[in-house]
Amino acid sequence: MTSNHPQRMWLPYLIAVIGIMGTFVLAYLIKEDVQLNANIHPTIGSYHPTVVIYMVLFLGIGISLLVTILIWMIQQSRLNAVRLNLMNQDLQKSMAETLHAEETKSKLEIALLQGQKLQAMGTLAGGIAHDFNNLLYAIIGYAELSRQDVDKDSITHKNLGKVLDAAHRGQELVGRILTFSRRQHHDFAPIELKTTIEAALSLLKPTIPASVMIHFDPADEQIILGNQTQIHQVLVNIINNAVDAMDGEGSVNIHISTIPKNDPFLHAFPNILQQNYSKIEITDTGHGMDQPTMERIFEPFFTTKEVGKGTGLGMSIVHSIIQEHQGEITVTSQLGHGTTFMILLPMMEGN
Repeated sequence: MTSNHPQRMWLPYLIAVIGIMGTFVLAYLIKEDVQLNANIHPTIGSYHPTVVIYMVLFLGIGISLLVTILIWMIQQSRLNAVRLNLMNQDLQKSMAETLHAEETKSKLEIALLQGQKLQAMGTLAGGIAHDFNNLLYAIIGYAELSRQDVDKDSITHKNLGKVLDAAHRGQELVGRILTFSRRQHHDFAPIELKTTIEAALSLLKPTIPASVMIHFDPADEQIILGNQTQIHQVLVNIINNAVDAMDGEGSVNIHISTIPKNDPFLHAFPNILQQNYSKIEITDTGHGMDQPTMERIFEPFFTTKEVGKGTGLGMSIVHSIIQEHQGEITVTSQLGHGTTFMILLPMMEGN
C-alpha cells in the first residue's frame, strides 16, 4: 500500500485542509456579502448573523474532519490488510524454508549414518579378507606342490587344478572386498570424462543385447582427477545392473553436465568440496526399485539377484570408488518407472 500508492496517504489531510479552508471562505463570504447573508438568514430563522457564521464554521469544519477520519480509517484498513497479507506470505516462506531445512537435515543424517555403516562394514570386511587371503595362499601353495608329485594325466592332477581355480576365484573375491574396504590404493591422474565414458561403452557394447539402446549425451571437455580403470568399473557395474533390470530390452541414457561450486544443489551433500563438479546421470527404463531396496542398494553383500548370479559387492564397490574420488552417488527409482543413478565427481581446478 505504502510502496505502490504513497501519494494517497496524504489524501485525508488534503481533504481536511480543503474543507476547512472552504468553510472559512464561505464564512467570510457570508459576513461580507449582504445579499448572501440575506438569502441564508431566512432559512435558519431569526439567528444573529454572527451565530450563523459560527454555525457554518462548526458544521463545515466538523464535516471536513469527519470525512477526513473516514478516509483515513479506510486507508488504514487497507494498509493493515496489505500488512497482514505480507505477514502471511513471510510466514509461509519461513515455514517452507524450515521444512526444507528439516528435509535437508534428515537427508544429511541418513547419509552420515549410511557412511558410518559402510565404513564399519568395510573395516570388518577388510580384516576378514586379509585373514582369508592368508588361508588361500596356503591352499594354493600346497595344491601346487601336490600337483608336482602326481602324474599330469591323472585325475588327482585335474582335481587339484580345480582346487587352484576355485582358490584363484577366491582371491578375486578378496580383491573386491579389499577394494570396498579401501585397503587398496590407486594412483590418480587427470582423465577426460567424455573419453573415459566412451571407452567404457566400447568395452560394454559386445556384451549388451542388441535390443538395449545406449544413448550418451556428451558435454564439453571435463577433466577430473581419478583412476580410469575404477571409473570404468563404476560404469560397467551400473549399466550391467540396468540391463538386468530391463530384462534385456529397453534403453540407457547417460548425460554429463557441470555443476558450479556455488550451485545450491550441492548443499544437500555433507562432504562436498568447494569446487566445480561433473555430474553423470545414468537412467534406465527398467522395472525400478522400491524404497527398502534403494536404502540398501550400496550395502555390501546385498543383492536382489538369484543365488549364484550375484555377490552383492558390485554397488558397494561402486560407492567405495566414488567416495575414494571424493565424490557422491545417489539413486532415485520408482517401481515400473526405471532408475536413475547420479554421480558427482570433483573437477580439476581451472575446468
